[in-house]
Amino acid sequence: MAATALLWGSAFPAIRIALEGYSPTAMAVLRLVFAVVLLLPCVLTGRISRLRRGDLLRMAGFGVTGMTAYQLLLYAGERHVEGGTAAMLVATSPVFATALGMLVLRERPGAWGVAGLVVALCGALVVATAGGDGGGSYSGMAMIVLAAAAQATSFILQKPLLRRYSGMDCIFYGSLFGLVPLLVFTPDAATQLVAADWQQTAAVVWLGLACTVLAFCTWSRVLAAATASTSSLVLYAVPVAALALDAALLGAVPGLMAGVGGLIVLAGVALAAFRRPAPTTPSRAVACGGPSTDAADATADVDATADARVDAAADAAEREAVAAGARGSSDR
Repeated sequence: MAATALLWGSAFPAIRIALEGYSPTAMAVLRLVFAVVLLLPCVLTGRISRLRRGDLLRMAGFGVTGMTAYQLLLYAGERHVEGGTAAMLVATSPVFATALGMLVLRERPGAWGVAGLVVALCGALVVATAGGDGGGSYSGMAMIVLAAAAQATSFILQKPLLRRYSGMDCIFYGSLFGLVPLLVFTPDAATQLVAADWQQTAAVVWLGLACTVLAFCTWSRVLAAATASTSSLVLYAVPVAALALDAALLGAVPGLMAGVGGLIVLAGVALAAFRRPAPTTPSRAVACGGPSTDAADATADVDATADARVDAAADAAEREAVAAGARGSSDR
């Protein structure tokens, strides 16, 4: 979760640098091209699983929402919105993810999950009002909120796929499907690639390799181990990382209220991750805000029953052996 937050947080200063030489469409094209090219050796060596026909539409939806729509909306919005504010607005994605998780995946975030969501959102709003040098236009903010909604939709689409595919599989196919609608912008992206400075190109390469491939690998591990609503709370730590990296790389030092908001964000994440001690009864409650433990409970109950049966059979066999020995002694 920490690695995901740092990698995605680094995307915001990288976008600010890359926008000086690239358009949003060119950045989206090159970012996905670099990701696909990096993963091609995994395809050739068989480390990428074959996509099943029944998962084609869901994987395409994941790519279009999480790769195409999210990037275009975020890049276009960040042309008019300061980076720290953009990171705070993207942090609203768990709100959409929670609602979609409840409606589509029938997930139960629980009381602690909802409480952590509210606290972290309040911290995000505090940082949004205090962490920038002027915020931005309303149209730019609206585009970034739509980007957050597209990102949350991609999380919901991706979670069932992680039962059959690895995170690397989802990254490759998602980038491939996300690249298809952007192919029309390829000539323009190639022209800008030749004309851009090396710093701007390095920022785009970082977006493709670190913020896409590596970050989605770590994120897929988080998403596979928790509910979509709970695991998406890691996004609340992304703005904190973005503000810290802005200060280190671009000299944009956050103010006091931004620091306070960051602490509130982390408190919300800790609250959502809180787990009650499990009771000793077989049907213990589902951990609030975390992944459902019904399957684990059922498996534990089955294992306990099987162990009891094995012990009973062993005891019966031992008693039979003792009885047989006693009968043998009596006969003699």
